[in-house]
Amino acid sequence: MSPIRRVKTKIGELLLQKSLITQGQLQEALSLQHSKEKGKPLGQILVESGYIGKEQLCILLAVQSGYPYIDINQCIISPEILSLIPLGLVKKYQALPIDKIQDILNVAMVNPLDIVAIDQIQKLTNSTVKVFLTTPLELEEMIARYYSKKQE
Repeated sequence: MSPIRRVKTKIGELLLQKSLITQGQLQEALSLQHSKEKGKPLGQILVESGYIGKEQLCILLAVQSGYPYIDINQCIISPEILSLIPLGLVKKYQALPIDKIQDILNVAMVNPLDIVAIDQIQKLTNSTVKVFLTTPLELEEMIARYYSKKQE
């Protein structure tokens, strides 16, 4: 599935353009990201710092990526759907199957632009993948909710 319309502007710049954060808040979050929060997405740092709301971040990430955002915490996922992608690959690709209609598998991904992950999921499931955007925190919560320790 191709993005609807992708914006190449960085998330910090989008937030500044929309006046959702100040330059100082962006610099503070970037400093945190480069020091003690290495590897954590900038948007997540801004939400955790209280500078923006989760909803604001999700909307802008959807604009940036061109993929629709889905609040996966509102989804009820059947065990049959979850079994389509093993837990190891869910974590590796940060992609959670949420529904399947005929040969179209709906997948929530932290990085919907990860073509390698999408190709691998399509081959594994013999399905066409339709991608939705989710956040790292939501994905972690869903993994904790739906996957038992036995599957690791």
